[in-house]
Amino acid sequence: MQQVSMLTPSGLATRRIPAPEQPIGMGLIRWGRHEEICTPAYWASQGWMLEMEEPEHYRLGETLAEETLACLLGGYGIPAEVGLAAYRRLRDVMRADAEALKNQFVVERLLRDPLVVNGRPVRYRFAAQKARYVSTAMVALEDIDDRIGDCALRNALVSIPGIGPKTASWIVRNWRGSDEVSILDIHILRAGAILGIFREDWRVERHYLLLESAYLEFARSIGIRASILDSVMWASMREIPAALLKSMLEKADSAKTRRGNSSKLDVTTQLTLI
Repeated sequence: MQQVSMLTPSGLATRRIPAPEQPIGMGLIRWGRHEEICTPAYWASQGWMLEMEEPEHYRLGETLAEETLACLLGGYGIPAEVGLAAYRRLRDVMRADAEALKNQFVVERLLRDPLVVNGRPVRYRFAAQKARYVSTAMVALEDIDDRIGDCALRNALVSIPGIGPKTASWIVRNWRGSDEVSILDIHILRAGAILGIFREDWRVERHYLLLESAYLEFARSIGIRASILDSVMWASMREIPAALLKSMLEKADSAKTRRGNSSKLDVTTQLTLI
């Protein structure tokens, strides 16, 4: 067994994790060492520590509309700091006038004005496109029942132009603290590739639900809430230097080659068979 410790306000907390060579369940994937980044043991220990420190850290908005706004303004091609700055500006306008962001041209004007990020002016990319998405979403949300289940809410959000499965999952995860969906951004996909939990022929554009199922099964297998694991993976993977990340991905590819046909097995087989 491995022991992980952290200091909390109430004293020293510890968690035991299976030995490095022990498989997860009866599977092909080994736990690895908890101090080695991207091993299952590493994600289990980091997820445990985050949940101890910040169990409910996701939510950015006070309403579903605000959470949708935050997620629409972030994502691919938008640095997190820039997306948050744009969100705060538009959120403040929406709180003053609930109807304002339903006007595409109002939103575009707000996004085109330079933002201040870390003390310097920054321009928001894709202002016209995001303005169209935001204004459309603010109208469409009026017809969505916020009381439906997590997956049903995700499906309802996907019906809004400009919101795909990843963004919809992001909204639901943040708003509900949901462990029934996953945000399959590039960081999570890379972490999964290094772990070996995704099939090589799966593509996020065509196989989102298969990738999501594999990710959720992995989270259950290491005993960490999917929503917590998502946050830990996102924060850790984006900090790995490019050269090291490339090396880790190449090492993962080599491991798949050595295992032969195992890379073609589905995630349930990977985690439950030797």
